[in-house]
Amino acid sequence: MKRFLVFLFVFPAVATISSYAVLYLLTGAVVDSLSGPALVYVVSIAPALVVALVDWLIAKTPIPTVVGTTLFAYGAAVLYLAWDGSARYIFALGVISGLPAAVCSLLSRHKTALSTPY
Repeated sequence: MKRFLVFLFVFPAVATISSYAVLYLLTGAVVDSLSGPALVYVVSIAPALVVALVDWLIAKTPIPTVVGTTLFAYGAAVLYLAWDGSARYIFALGVISGLPAAVCSLLSRHKTALSTPY
């Protein structure tokens, strides 16, 4: 349950921040109203839940969850762009989708995996 809550609240926020950071770096555009970030936040809720499900499934395999989840999110974004036909921004959308997936996967790991013995 913790995994889905982390992905539900943190993923859209990090995706919104990373999308506007990439947009600013690519075009120099500045956010002029809050309607754009609000729309990005709302639109990224459904992909966040799908990535949370994939993260949960990958946690049951020997694949490291952070690596598997990040590669899934990046691959899904690349497939979407390949289907859409605008392959120009593959790396940008991959960063926008892979970065929040990695952050949320790190935050949703089990506590014993995060603690380091002294």
